[in-house]
Amino acid sequence: MKSLIIVRHCKSSWTDPNLSDFERPLNNRGNFDGELMSNYLSDKEKKIDKLISSTSKRTRLTTKYFSQKINFESIDYLDALYHASYLDIINIIMEVENNLNLIMLIGHNPGLTELINYYTDMNLYNLPTTGIVKIKFKVSNWIDISKNKGFVIYRKFPKELKL
Repeated sequence: MKSLIIVRHCKSSWTDPNLSDFERPLNNRGNFDGELMSNYLSDKEKKIDKLISSTSKRTRLTTKYFSQKINFESIDYLDALYHASYLDIINIIMEVENNLNLIMLIGHNPGLTELINYYTDMNLYNLPTTGIVKIKFKVSNWIDISKNKGFVIYRKFPKELKL
């Protein structure tokens, strides 16, 4: 079995118009949600084989929240995940070592939403910032995961925890 946890980066700040999209930090809500959602995920997952994150500032800052609470065997930052299409993300996943069974991705929309819709029957309109979806596949090799073959194990969005 292979499992994939998909997380969209925390909400970023637009207050400095001189910053490029790549360099935008988190805003106050992003920091709040990073703490909230990393607590939620750390209650469910104590150890994850690999975290793969985009290299943008907001994804690196999002990664810090999760890496402080969850044991990751390794963390890779990939330029290729910055605003990657779902097809680009699929190619990244297919290159994951088969001895790893649980990986986590932190990246951007629309690629992540499209990836969830491709792998599952969830039909998600928009993965919100700091939203989490875990998908399980009944395969032994990452290269064998395919369209509509994933099962959503859980999904949680920040607004659901802020009641």
